[in-house]
Amino acid sequence: MCMGRFLLMIPGPSLTDPETMLEMAKPTLSHVSAEFDSIHREALDMLKKVFGTSGDVVVIPGSGTAAIELAVRTSVRPGERVVVLKAGYFADYLADAAKRVGAEVTVVEAPVGRGFTEDDVERVLSQRGFSAVLLQHVETSVAVANPVDRVARKAKEFGAKVVVDGIASIGGMEMNMDSWGVDVCLTGSQKALAVPPGLAIVAYRGGFTPLVDNETLYFNITKLLKEMESTRNYYITPAVNLIYALNSSLKKILAEGLQQRYRRHEALAKAVQRGLEALGLRLVAEEGFRANTVTAAYVPEGVEWAKLYSEMHSRGVEIAGGLGFLRGRIFRIGHMGEVTANDVVATLAALERVLAKLGYRVEFGASVRAAQQVLDVYGV
Repeated sequence: MCMGRFLLMIPGPSLTDPETMLEMAKPTLSHVSAEFDSIHREALDMLKKVFGTSGDVVVIPGSGTAAIELAVRTSVRPGERVVVLKAGYFADYLADAAKRVGAEVTVVEAPVGRGFTEDDVERVLSQRGFSAVLLQHVETSVAVANPVDRVARKAKEFGAKVVVDGIASIGGMEMNMDSWGVDVCLTGSQKALAVPPGLAIVAYRGGFTPLVDNETLYFNITKLLKEMESTRNYYITPAVNLIYALNSSLKKILAEGLQQRYRRHEALAKAVQRGLEALGLRLVAEEGFRANTVTAAYVPEGVEWAKLYSEMHSRGVEIAGGLGFLRGRIFRIGHMGEVTANDVVATLAALERVLAKLGYRVEFGASVRAAQQVLDVYGV
């Protein structure tokens, strides 16, 4: 496969705009210079708009896993009773992080393909005195989205803190931390924010004070917050060139308009979903819990995942497989960030040809037609 011409249709890392990539080629400024401090501050201010918070935002070098650890360390105390709402594979990261700070962790697991409603949360919180609820906005492994706005508001009725993993949603699906009552939300640079991997991002609701009980050498929130005020308050070296890229991408995101961007992601998601269903494929996520950034479907009977992946790859389209007990049973298509309607249509067309070659009965054009009809309705 030619590296210069392929479609990265996985649920992260996602496609990055060439202009954003070129930002990283600029000369590296001193991380304590006034010039870089201004770029860094501008990026933080734009992130606040994306997260919907008037509180602090922390950006450090690291993966989404680093963001999970920082978020949990600054919101959960040792001995605290917390509940993790598990809709899939990656919820275990939240549970593990909470256990590592000494919290008493209960994991409540939803059936495959389903998330949690406010009624589910009420039942869970009524049973026991949990002081914090941890969940994903989008569970990437099964393409399930939780209705965070309703879940958070219900949790607040019980006085519980709300910590949300927004790694696969921020920048592609709406988040309003202040108005919804989400205390801590985290993400990574490499998904719907459309920046290369390497930045861990944690946002705090306005009025929420991050805990300092669990500080470590790296995850020292006291010193990190001082550095966020100004990079001249140096503690750790920021990823200077990645901050350039983040700044560039955020300007592009806000120029598109957040609501328009969220609507575009919704259109692409529904186009992929309808396209796959037109081929007779079964989606993993139930109606009402489907994410707008990634879609998962079961590999059809008689088709091997390894061959499906290999044939798609040879045609210049990269898709993802299942994780954990779903490995080999499902495949996932990412449609976040800079992915366009044309990318979605091309992916579905390639999938039709591959499935036909692998012996699955395909009506050529069925998925493309279904997707096009959705895109036409949305005017995309």
